[in-house]
Amino acid sequence: MPNRNDVVEKAGQLYAGNYHCCEAIILAVSEYMGMKNDLLLKVSTPFGGGMINGATCGSLLAAYLCMGIFRGRSLENESRKNACEPANRIFQKFCCKYGSPNCSDIVGYDKNDPKVVELYGQKVKREVCIPLTKEVTRWILEELNHE
Repeated sequence: MPNRNDVVEKAGQLYAGNYHCCEAIILAVSEYMGMKNDLLLKVSTPFGGGMINGATCGSLLAAYLCMGIFRGRSLENESRKNACEPANRIFQKFCCKYGSPNCSDIVGYDKNDPKVVELYGQKVKREVCIPLTKEVTRWILEELNHE
């Protein structure tokens, strides 16, 4: 099993490649957890770029997906707290550190403006989004390894 730092770095590398933030985290964390499943990538596809339109950050959404996948309930009468409480802790850390849960607020431009995305997208991805994705991956692993 890879160590946590390797998983964090892998998420950053996947995002630097052809995956977006949510996909990169889901792929890196699911591999770490021993669950390789094409469905996880498919489910995470529409969440990058703040649900494609600059809304909630895809990395934050990946945290919620990971808590559901790996800590969620299997039966309707089970408690939701094993998934919801750690997801909320990550949400609180995220908002405290980045000031907003929204992608457009964090990157500082309108994700719906193709000219602006072309001008700033790659620079912001390198300087803001990849480090953010790695930080959220670290928080997810902390929560998943917390008993």
